[in-house]
Amino acid sequence: MTVIAAAAWRAQPWKNGGGITHEIWRAPNREDYDVRVSVAEVTRSGPFSQFPGYRRWSFLVGTSPIELVHEQAFELVAPGDHLEVPGEAVITANLRAGSTHLLNVLARIPIVVGHGPIAHPVRFVFALVPRPELARWASAVLEPAAPFDTTDCIWIA
Repeated sequence: MTVIAAAAWRAQPWKNGGGITHEIWRAPNREDYDVRVSVAEVTRSGPFSQFPGYRRWSFLVGTSPIELVHEQAFELVAPGDHLEVPGEAVITANLRAGSTHLLNVLARIPIVVGHGPIAHPVRFVFALVPRPELARWASAVLEPAAPFDTTDCIWIA
């Protein structure tokens, strides 16, 4: 298990220039990745970047709720609430209670992504709360995939 602390994240601008994201992990570690996980700082309402050819999961990890609009409005109010859409989907964010953070998973290969307990082996976990093996917002990569207590975690199987 490789633990990735928040201090190791790589800050980069959004593709559309509307904000900053902090890349946590990508596999393989090259420009044409199959899977990428990052935490986006959402500091203002507006459009999100599009990622054609990928699937996108956006999980609320911050303390302020956010409304994501894609064909209809989706309210993310509790950490772990999420929206799953094609990467080319047009998404607009509406902040009603200040800035927040989203954990985004982008994948162009079939994967399963979720929140909370799972009985299957996982490849990646992101802790929403402090745990004995992970600080809050720390991540772990498990190669090969292995069983892990995913309570209060976002995971990739």
